[in-house]
Amino acid sequence: MKQFRQVRPEDFDVELLMAAAREGRLYVDETKREVSKEERIIEVRAYVRRIKVFVTKPYISKVDDLWDQILTNDDFVTFLTPGCKAKKCKAFDKYSVMRIIGVLREKDVYERYSDRKFDALLEPEMKDSPYRKYLGMGLEQRALLIKLRQIVAKFQL
Repeated sequence: MKQFRQVRPEDFDVELLMAAAREGRLYVDETKREVSKEERIIEVRAYVRRIKVFVTKPYISKVDDLWDQILTNDDFVTFLTPGCKAKKCKAFDKYSVMRIIGVLREKDVYERYSDRKFDALLEPEMKDSPYRKYLGMGLEQRALLIKLRQIVAKFQL
């Protein structure tokens, strides 16, 4: 294997970089890719749409608006940003999404099915994902829990 060297900005050669890319010798560390706030929100929406079949009758027409309220709140978007503990999560923190879903299940937005059923729809490629146990944990930050309860209360009639 060839030796690697650090490249300084003044030594950077665009032609060599392009040649390496054309030859298939250029690799990018995907774990370092930053995900924008908009991408994060889109990914979370797609993820929670997988469990739309579990939405209770009173919320079936409101669940998308409810998630919109959650995802337009900057505190929740920050909460869903992957940190050092969520290394497996690239676009968003699945552990945090599971915590929110767990609270929504307790508030009867989602049916009270087992964690395993939720996990089967959310993580179909994994038999037993590490995220499942976070469904029953709730939110550790009281301020976020209160905000989430207030959002759900707006949709309860």
